[in-house]
Amino acid sequence: MIKTLNKLGIEGNYLNIIKAVYDKPTANIILNGEKLNAIPLRTGTRQGCLLSPLLFNIVLEVLARAIRQEKGIKGIQIGSEEVKLLLFADDMILYIENPKESIGKLLEIMNKYSKVAGYKISLQKSVALLYSNNKLTERDLKNTILFTITTKRIKYLGINLTKEVKDL
Repeated sequence: MIKTLNKLGIEGNYLNIIKAVYDKPTANIILNGEKLNAIPLRTGTRQGCLLSPLLFNIVLEVLARAIRQEKGIKGIQIGSEEVKLLLFADDMILYIENPKESIGKLLEIMNKYSKVAGYKISLQKSVALLYSNNKLTERDLKNTILFTITTKRIKYLGINLTKEVKDL
């Protein structure tokens, strides 16, 4: 996280304050009224800290920018805008027009990001909704994409998204 913030231009006193709060963090557990030894936290941010969600969003924005700027990933056109992704906290939805052509670049970016940021994408929780009626394309993508693939609907932020607008 510190490396990522530094690369984004956060330095000096601001970075030193963040380092002071997040350098070698520990958690304390009270069990049956007895305080146990402190446990070092190796990843993530402190839960309950008001700064944690903001820092998480700043670090995740690095991944979002890389996806948005990658010419090899084709998003969908909405008016004059090309939309590739939407973010809300740690939930991301990707709009990819040509998944066969784009998925390799997407996975490459995600792997690089995971190595640098120490943030892993949960493949078990990741779902791809295909807007295709071509069974051959579906089969090809199922062999390429590591995510669960559905052709009916997905739930994003508590909302069921479907292929059919009338079903929304």
